[in-house]
Amino acid sequence: MKIDTTLHYQLYTLLEKEKMALDIFNRGRFSYMPHLISMADFSGQHWLLEKTEMEDCFRLRTSLFGMNMWLDVINGGVFNGLLIVVSEEKYSGRIWEIKESVSEENSFKVSTFFNGVNKYIDLHRNGDFINMPYLANEANTSGQIWRVEKKKGTALECL
Repeated sequence: MKIDTTLHYQLYTLLEKEKMALDIFNRGRFSYMPHLISMADFSGQHWLLEKTEMEDCFRLRTSLFGMNMWLDVINGGVFNGLLIVVSEEKYSGRIWEIKESVSEENSFKVSTFFNGVNKYIDLHRNGDFINMPYLANEANTSGQIWRVEKKKGTALECL
């Protein structure tokens, strides 16, 4: 699948055959942190994949509370390795590699370089962080596969 950087996408995965979308908590302890949610409860969070100079590498941007926010990683503390969306002022410039999976058509593995190692987005499957994405070494990942679905309208119309 060719990524069109002028369109917004819905990011999702399948958990136990249920389509689960990547959404953002907008209040409480986990504010600004992504989590998976069933399509019935999905808020409509869409993502713009901004191309970088490197092949298959993107910055992931969304809109939250009317502001542009970029997908980043928490570095340190109890939330170390969990994902978060941040404003441009706080954005580390994190680049995400999105490579098509060889095992499933139209599915992707998503990784980034974090603390000196290439790490993949995986999911907590229990505990306080259930269904929240975090970074894991390739050897310790469950092999989480992600999918993207184009949304209607241009990037500006989706924001």
